[in-house]
Parts: sequence; structure tokens; C-alpha cells
Amino acid sequence: MKTGLAPANLPTRTALRAAALAATMLASAPAFAEDAAPAASPASGSADSGIEQITVTARKRVEDVQSVPLAVSAIGGKALEARFVPDVRAVAKYIPNVQLGQVQYSGATLSASIRGISFADIERSFEPAVATSIDGIFLASNTGALVDMFDVESIEVLRGPQGTLFGRNTVGGIINVKRSRPTGELGAKLSVTVGSYGRNDYRGVFNAPLIKDVLAAKIGVFSINSNSFTYDATTRKAEPGLDRLDIQGSLLFTPTPDFEALLTYEHLRDRSHYPNPVNQSVGAQSNGYGGELACTVFALCGHPEEYEKSGYRVSYGGLPFSAPLDADNFTLNMKYKADNFSIVSVTGYWKNKDSLDIDNIGDALAPGTPLFHPVRKLHGDQFSQELRIDTDFDGLFNMVAGVYYFQSTYSLDNQSVYIADGTANPANRVDTFSAGQTVKSYAAFAETYWKVTPTTRITIGGRYTHETKDFHVEKPAVSAAEGGPYKCPDVNSTYAPCRDPSLKFNRFTPRVSIDQELARDIMTYASWSRGFRSGGWNGRPGSTPDSIGPYQPEIVDSYELGLRTKFWDNRAIFNVTLFQTEYKNKQEDQIRSNPVLPTSTVTFVENAGKARFQGVELEAQLRPVPEFHLFASAGYLKAKYLQFLDGSGNDVSATKQLRYAPKWNTSIGGEYTFELGGNNQIVFNTNLKYIDKYVTESSVDPAGLGREIIPAHTAVDASLTYTGRLASLKQYKISAFVNDAFHDGGRIVRSSYAGPFWFSDRIPNRTWGVEAQVEF
Repeated sequence: MKTGLAPANLPTRTALRAAALAATMLASAPAFAEDAAPAASPASGSADSGIEQITVTARKRVEDVQSVPLAVSAIGGKALEARFVPDVRAVAKYIPNVQLGQVQYSGATLSASIRGISFADIERSFEPAVATSIDGIFLASNTGALVDMFDVESIEVLRGPQGTLFGRNTVGGIINVKRSRPTGELGAKLSVTVGSYGRNDYRGVFNAPLIKDVLAAKIGVFSINSNSFTYDATTRKAEPGLDRLDIQGSLLFTPTPDFEALLTYEHLRDRSHYPNPVNQSVGAQSNGYGGELACTVFALCGHPEEYEKSGYRVSYGGLPFSAPLDADNFTLNMKYKADNFSIVSVTGYWKNKDSLDIDNIGDALAPGTPLFHPVRKLHGDQFSQELRIDTDFDGLFNMVAGVYYFQSTYSLDNQSVYIADGTANPANRVDTFSAGQTVKSYAAFAETYWKVTPTTRITIGGRYTHETKDFHVEKPAVSAAEGGPYKCPDVNSTYAPCRDPSLKFNRFTPRVSIDQELARDIMTYASWSRGFRSGGWNGRPGSTPDSIGPYQPEIVDSYELGLRTKFWDNRAIFNVTLFQTEYKNKQEDQIRSNPVLPTSTVTFVENAGKARFQGVELEAQLRPVPEFHLFASAGYLKAKYLQFLDGSGNDVSATKQLRYAPKWNTSIGGEYTFELGGNNQIVFNTNLKYIDKYVTESSVDPAGLGREIIPAHTAVDASLTYTGRLASLKQYKISAFVNDAFHDGGRIVRSSYAGPFWFSDRIPNRTWGVEAQVEF
């Protein structure tokens, strides 16, 4: 059985690798955001003569990206708009060794893998290995992290552990999103997009000066709507899709040149539905595998021929896949700037409520009668406060130092799994529980920068974190067959961790680097950094309390060598990064059959052992003439387990594989501007992205069918934009775009073994649209 569409014949894998590697000898840097900074000085070139200077805040201070001794890629707002990047997921098309997707089992949730480091499960008691920061606020989970790119100033992707400045749970890296600020001028930007699968998006941003040069306001309204690309097998009608409304308001207060305060409020109402899973459950196989219960007992053996014939568009789910989300978010950024230092305060309070009502298998016993039907409701909030000082001395020494407090709480109000009895009757068993957790984290951090010679800098930094986690879970006795009742905490529990399910962690995460300027605009560096992801509890337990954990923290050590170059009168950039990451006590999430109730599942996390990730990243840009801009990247990754201990203490690493770690990924693209005179122009933009095959399960498919393997894929995007200007408008644009132009239908991007069944998630291939936009 195939798990997705075959790779495209054109271009071939070998040709793709050769093209991308050759292109990097010419041309994407750790940033494609040539619009993300103020205009460069004449000494460093300008937008008209070459590649504009790019600044980032990867080290919580504004720096030229080419001078930062770490692997960071950035894309600015204008570039995001020109490439029709709808949300944060699509930036991975331009960055090496980065995979971004959506986890549809929670509202607007981001799935991220950087350099093969990921954590697939999104249960709120677990924490992502790749973190997200929005306007300086570190998110407790990636729920709600699918940020719309229409009103974004820039997005930075930092690869490798970022424990010194950004904290725990950033062992893979961090995605840093900066939304645009109020302009202080009266104006608006409006956009309407229509396209494939009933897409109709409406976006508007309005700016106004409330008190000239003192108080400015901005309001953004974003309405995202579409059908799913899938259709119901019985009715042949499209399944429901995106239905998202995001309203944002900001106030920028600048009473003096030395002080500013930016207050932002966001309300997100998401009533989206997502494609039903693909049922890939099978029966007994010739290799001795007995098959999944969904197939062997309930005759839900999938529809492999129908799926492939329809291009993975047909759906056999018993009900629409519903994952609504409501969120209210407040952010306050304040900054006081003196002659040689700045004091920065970042305060955030985020609150959300989401639920789930799905057919988890994606196959029903009869219309409206799914076999495995989870329903859950939960809510959570978080508060964080960071206070830091950034220095700007002209001499030997500079630093960033501060303190940080973080608290998050979530409550799974109720999860019930309804399991049909195989005769199309209503569910006759209910697996029910509730759970929750409170996390408190305190940290102090500092990173110092020593200019030991005019061309040599040493960076020494560290962060000390103290963290507590208090967990609770309660499982009532619904039926004798499914186990229970039990609850934690319970001083009389026979399972010792349940007597006091509270954990404490204390950890120091250092970073050291040295960088050397070899010549003007040519810099090399070497660095070592450590990250840790805290241990915890399982918030989706099974029939007995021993499934709650706890599991222990994991430690990551990352070593990097980098070269950053800019040459040909600022018309070319070429960067290389070599890295090796050592993983200790690696956490692995697993879903398996519930031993007490085989028709249901149990989730658990185990500390598997040791792993190693090694690789190379190439990024480049070329702008030989002002009208023509080339960009490209290439990533190579070698990832393997060094040790994986099973429940009996045996090392089974030879049979295990690391998830979301494709060996090769490459991209090459370009932009050409045709000037038409009279401030009118046409811009053609295109990009090709190749991702090698990868696996989404740590174990090999026991059926021998390779269901855990996601085939390699090549996607070609293109757009054509006409920009004009009228007397009453700043400008207007009319655009047409297509993504993944040479594949129709859809494909599988995530495949999961759940014990009694095997299910997979899918996304569309080719999508297209037309957009009209005005600014005034």
C-alpha cells in the first residue's frame, strides 16, 4: 500500500540536488527579508544596487543577520506578501532543514521539525521541541500559532537550541514572529483573495494617528474561509474547511524619544474543519503480522484503491472533523532607551479554549457512526513577564541580561471516547477522564559579548531555570471493561507517583561562541550550546494510573561551524553552516492499544535514549541587476539513534528511526521585476522546493507495507503581480498565484500507528488563487 503520491518525474531527485547545490554557489541567505530593515547605508549597498541589509533580533538585540554567529533565517513582510505565504507553515519552503505543518487535532496548531528535532503529540501536558514566540511572547503550546502573514513585519527561524535567551523547550529551535506596528499615519491596506476549493479571504489593516507623534492606533481584521479539498464518499459534496476570524488592535504610545509602549489585543475565533484522516488499517499479512483490530474485527480495512484513484480527496469519515478554538491574547512591550543601554519589558497574557469532535480513524461503520469517536473540551491560559537590559557600548563589552517568569495552566475538562459495537448501534462504551496541569518557571539569563580584538568576538551566555509542574487527572468508573476509577493526586494510590504528582526541575543552559572577521563582510564562527526540555506527565492516560508517567527531561548539545559572506559589491551572499547535535534521554511519544480495553488507545512518553543529528546547510542570494533576485538553499541531514531502550532495558536502536528527518531538502527561486513606467510594474516570482522521503513513526511498519514512510515530494510555486498607482491610492495590486503547480489532488504528510487502527493526515497539492489589494 502506498502512503502518498509518487515523487514528480520532473525534475528528478538527482537533478534537484544538483540544481540546488549549484544554485547556492550563486545565490538565499539566512534571510530573504531584504525589506525587513531600514535602507542600508551606501557603504553596504542599497536596494537599488544590491541586496539590502537585513536586521534580526535573534539575540534580543538588533543586528545585521550576516554578523550573527548562529543559524537564523528571516523573511520580511514584503517578501512574505510577494510570495503569497498565507501563514507561518509556508516559510519552510525557503529555509533548509525546517519542516512546518499543521496538527489538525487542536485549533490552528503548528507542527514543527528543525534539523530532525520534533515532538509530534500536541497534548497540553506535553511541550513542543520547537517553540513559537509572537511579539516576544513564548507560547506554552503551539495551539493558535498558525499566524496569518498578511500583517507581519518579519519572521525569524532560529535553528538549534535557544535555551540561553529563549528558555527551556527550545531544543530544536524557535520561530520568532513580529507583527507590524502602528505606522502613526492615516491609511489602510485591504485585500480580497479567491481561489481553489472555495477559498475566499478578506483582510484589512487600518492605521490612524490618535495624537500626532504620541499615540498611534492600528486595527487588523482577517477572515479566512474555504472548503476542504476532500469530499464525502457518499454525498460527493465537499467537506467543510477553514472558517477563521482574527481581530487585532494595537496602540503605540511614544511620549518621548526615549520611551515607547506597544499594547496589542487579539481575538481569534476559529470554527474550522479539517480533512478526515485516511484509514490505512490492514488485516493479517504474509509476514505474520496479525493486522489492526479496526480491520480484523470491524472490517474497516481502508479503501486504498479509492484513495489513490481520487488523489486522496475522497473521505469515508463518519462525521466532519471539527477542531474549534477561541483565544484572547494581550501583549505589552515597553522600552526605555538611554545613551548606552535599553531597558525592555515584555508582558503577555494569553487565554484560549478549544475542543475536538472527530472520527479518529476516518472510516465509519455506517454514515454518522464512526468506530472511534473522541470528543474533548479544554481551556488554558498563560502569563509571562520578562525584564531585561541591553547595552550598546562602543568598547570591549556588551551584554543582554534579564529575569523571566512564566506560568501556564490547562484543564482538560472532559475527554470521552465513544466506541461503537460493530453493529452500527450507538456507542455502548465510554472512555472518560479529565486532567490538568500548572507550570511555573523562573529564570535568570545573561549573554555577554567580548570584542577581544578589532576582528574577534567571544560570546558567553547562560540561563538558570527553576520550574515546577503540578498535575492532576481523574478517571471515573464508566464500565468495568475499561479500568478505573482512579485519580491523582491520591495519597492512598497504589501507584507511588500518583500520591504527589508534582515535579521540580533546575537546569543551567550555557552557550559559548567565537567569531572571527576574516575580511570585510566575511565572518566565520564556532559555537556550542545546550538546551533542555523539561519532563512531565501524560495528560491523556489509559485505564490504569501507571500510564501517567512521569518522564524525565531531555538534554541537547549542539555544535556549529559557520561561514557568512557578502561580496560582489553587495550583490551576492553565500553562507554555510555545519552542525552536530547530541541528544540524551530523548523523549518519544507513542500511541498504542489500551491493554485493558483493546478497542481504545493509550498515549505515553518514554525516555528512549540517545540520538545524533549531523548536517550541512547552504544558503545564498544573488542580485546581479536591480530587477533580478535569485535565492536558494540546501540542507543535508544524517540522523540516527545511538541508543533506544525498550521496556526491558534492551537496546533496540537498530530497529528504530527518527521522525520528520528527511535526508535532503533543497529550494531554488527567483523574482524578476518588469518596470512599465509611470510607477507601474509586473513582478514574476517562482520557487521550487524538494523534500526527501521521511518517516513519521519511530518503529518500522510491522505489516511490512512502509506505511510510516512519506514519499519525497517536489513543489513548484509561481505568481504574477501587476502593481499600479492612482492619484487617490498609494498603490493597487492584482495577482495570480499557484502553489505546487504540477500535482493535483492531495497527499499524505503524517502517518500514525495507534494500535487498534492506523490513520494518516493529508493536505492538498495544487492550490491557486487571485488576489486584489489596495493601499491608501
